[in-house]
Amino acid sequence: MNVEVRNRELGRKSGLRVNTRLLKTLAGQTLELAGASASYNLSIVLVNDALMAKLNAQYHDAEGPTDILTFDYGSGQGELIISVDHVIANARRFRTTAARELARYVAHGILHLHGYDDRTPRQRTRMRAAEHRLMNRVAQSVHLTDLVRQ
Repeated sequence: MNVEVRNRELGRKSGLRVNTRLLKTLAGQTLELAGASASYNLSIVLVNDALMAKLNAQYHDAEGPTDILTFDYGSGQGELIISVDHVIANARRFRTTAARELARYVAHGILHLHGYDDRTPRQRTRMRAAEHRLMNRVAQSVHLTDLVRQ
């Protein structure tokens, strides 16, 4: 598996410093657990809310930023665009750490790439349970506390 991480959080105002090497490891292990082939290529792009709002409008015709956009390009290639501002805000909102929230977004996006959806309550429940399973398994080998620093 090939995982590429790019930090496009323009201005880096969030104060969140992501260990991109560890994020690659986390994403690779999550892909493996989700059943991705060894030749899968994943790109992760970290952005701020301003850029996320532009992308959300461009690709989903939706106003404002969102937490994650997932693109499945087929042929074993996918891309996750993650709002670092949302990581921080939702970590506070849900009383968790920014590292766990970032890991959850990665798991969520990878599940979308593997056919999961979250449009209905039943789908959301199924997807949330799969997120928890993936995160619990990955957390056994990846120290999430080392994933981000504020």
